Amino acid sequence: MRLLLLLVLCACTVSTFAGDAGAPSTSGPDYAVLRLDEALRTSKVYLARIDQLKNDKSEVDDHLKQMDMRLQEVNRSLEVLSPTSDKFAQAQEEREVLKVKSELLAKRSRAILDRRHGALLKETYDVLRAQLADFAKERRIRLITLAPNPEIPNGGSNEMLMQLGMQTALYYDPALDITDAFIAFANGRYAAQATPGPVPPAPSAPAGP
Repeated sequence: MRLLLLLVLCACTVSTFAGDAGAPSTSGPDYAVLRLDEALRTSKVYLARIDQLKNDKSEVDDHLKQMDMRLQEVNRSLEVLSPTSDKFAQAQEEREVLKVKSELLAKRSRAILDRRHGALLKETYDVLRAQLADFAKERRIRLITLAPNPEIPNGGSNEMLMQLGMQTALYYDPALDITDAFIAFANGRYAAQATPGPVPPAPSAPAGP
């Protein structure tokens, strides 16, 4: 009976070591740091959409520039026109209309572009968090924290205290920084999902009788 128990114990020990040998090995410590700002700005999810946002902003800026040029022309004409003439009154009216339109366009476009940029950042953040979970599981990382800001911007005492209170870490060993590895991982995932699959062959025509 004692011999049987020893044999069972040995078998369990061997299977345990075999299971450990087959498990994926960790590539480092189970905690790491990430430079989130850089990961966001270099994400292909972000870069693929920010260009369109920049183009839309450029179109608005061009339109505002044209309105400003026209406003300068109207101002010059007001300098030479007689204040009692009909053209002077028309130019004054056009100037006021241009000023109002320019201010409204600038204000509305800034608000719209800011909302779109905020939505893009949120979308990118959500995608990166999901990818970061897969990245951490593959490398058996259990905790990922934000890297501290390299420097605190100058400001008033309240602003400085708020910035200091937002720091999640004060120092980390550079070996714990997974930013570059994660960016390559995330962008590789994006490229793989964006690549279309092979086109299936067209069905052959049925044979005739």
